[in-house]
Amino acid sequence: MLNGYLLLSYILAILLFLGTPGPVTVMVVNSSIKGGFLSALATIAGTNTASLILITISFIVISGVISVNESYLTWLTMIGALYIIYFAINILRTKSEELHICQHDTNNKKQLIEYFTQGFLVGISNPKDILFFIAFFPTFFAISNKPIISMVILTGIWIVLDYGILSIYAKIFSTIKKSSVINAINKLCGVILLMIALYAFFSTFSKIFMF
Repeated sequence: MLNGYLLLSYILAILLFLGTPGPVTVMVVNSSIKGGFLSALATIAGTNTASLILITISFIVISGVISVNESYLTWLTMIGALYIIYFAINILRTKSEELHICQHDTNNKKQLIEYFTQGFLVGISNPKDILFFIAFFPTFFAISNKPIISMVILTGIWIVLDYGILSIYAKIFSTIKKSSVINAINKLCGVILLMIALYAFFSTFSKIFMF
């Protein structure tokens, strides 16, 4: 029998998690205005694949197969923040002419693979995702007294909501065609991403090196 209250809490947590600005959301918006809806879908596929890996690790941890030291998790979060800082700087350095070229090359298979890879790297290194799936996600495994059933249900709901909500962002922003607006949104994405990553970095840095 499923714990309906816990299941509802999980769904609301995901809606809040995906609805608030974070590296993955910003990444999808950036991909939408740069390469269109198809490129954004490739990015979503990459971020979702990263999420599934983190979900699997979370399940292994709660099953007692391995244990995660809190200090290791803090280091991992800080390293992830560093990568996102690097990625945000690259976004800010992108010229408007390069954005124009990207928009007219959305069917390039190589480019779609690059969007998938970028989405995966941001997803797997995203401090927000790492903390959510490793530290917070396990609390919802109690929705069923059978761990496998809990795993399947939680993962299935995550996949549906993740693709659904992020696809809405992708569809909305992929319709923007005016170059000046595209350039402005691209810069805004870079700034937001940089601010989030810097906050995550200095927060974890203080935990490790300041007493």
